[in-house]
Amino acid sequence: MVHLKTLALGLLSLAASSLKAAPMADVSERSNVVCFIIVGGPPITAITPGTAVTGLQLARISTGAVTLAAEGFATKISYSNGGIGEFVECNTYWLNIGTSTHSYKPLSWGYDDQETFNWSAGSGEIVTALGTSTYSTTSKFLACNESGSWALYLQTGTDVPSGVTCVATQLQVGTTSTV
Repeated sequence: MVHLKTLALGLLSLAASSLKAAPMADVSERSNVVCFIIVGGPPITAITPGTAVTGLQLARISTGAVTLAAEGFATKISYSNGGIGEFVECNTYWLNIGTSTHSYKPLSWGYDDQETFNWSAGSGEIVTALGTSTYSTTSKFLACNESGSWALYLQTGTDVPSGVTCVATQLQVGTTSTV
């Protein structure tokens, strides 16, 4: 019986010595695999009293449109690098300001594509787009009811889209995290 145990231990030892550990991947060779944790931020809310959008939060709907909705981001928000970004599953949707001949500038979410670096926002602050060569610093937004959703634009003048109901508003970053 002792010999059987010795033989079994010997076979196990031989089997273990022939096994090789799985190779370790070098982090530098795994581009786009490592996720950075971004501290969750509080919601961004429309604050203009007496309007239909007061209390609604900055949101991204399934079409990718920038809207105001009863519930905004369900994930973490970053206010760094002059941007506003929503962190989702190792990717960031960046809030970008588009171009237009009108004074209301379309906003869009760029999937891992930050094109706008002139946002000024932080806890308790009014969201502001710092001035560029095409518009002055502004903290005015235009929320327009388009097909039942409140589409959001940056307002740099007085133009408004025709055929829809629009409300001028400001956005403020909250002071407590809801994530």
